[in-house]
Amino acid sequence: MTDSPFFEIRDLDFSWDAGREGRPALSIASLALGEGQRVALVGPNGSGKTSLLKLLNGLTVPRGGSILFEGETAWSSAPLRKRSVYLHQHPFLLAGTVSYNVGFGCGRLGLGRAEREDRITRSLARLGLAGFGRRRHRALSGGEAQRVALARALATGADILLLDEPTASADRESAALIARVLGEEAERGATIVIATHETALAGGFANRTIRLEAGTIVEDTGTTE
Repeated sequence: MTDSPFFEIRDLDFSWDAGREGRPALSIASLALGEGQRVALVGPNGSGKTSLLKLLNGLTVPRGGSILFEGETAWSSAPLRKRSVYLHQHPFLLAGTVSYNVGFGCGRLGLGRAEREDRITRSLARLGLAGFGRRRHRALSGGEAQRVALARALATGADILLLDEPTASADRESAALIARVLGEEAERGATIVIATHETALAGGFANRTIRLEAGTIVEDTGTTE
């Protein structure tokens, strides 16, 4: 882990409105995230948490200001594409089996069959889903589907995890398991940014908490400076 800026935001102005006059969903003058940090984004619904995650992943473009990843514009950064994964709060699963869904995330990596199958098996086991490989996506509960989607993200080997409410549909036991797995990812050096309403997850997992309200940062427990 390093304290030098990994992501840098400057004079960010973002709105989901097509026009340029809509109320900004995010307005951030300056923000730097360090490599290897475990960051929790907290705040009420509509505060801008999801928007910030998508901007960090380069999935959308601000109408003003800049978002840099290792000094390059995030939404055109090939290294960011290779190293990061974004997990939706309500993840979409493809029609098919659990194994097919988890393996789909590895498709662009050029892995051999044995390595691909090993990643699928290990990722499912880590999330308490051993033996689920042949189960169809429609047979999963909401919490199980959420864990399958996280297994799919982990199977890619990405070292930047941008997760929107990763425990939203999980029961207490599953939420604890997810928190433990994310802790393991942090131990291997992954940079993890989560949006969450779960104060226990934010307090127990994150080494930095950023509170958003109405699209602006109102509290930040740490900086990279």
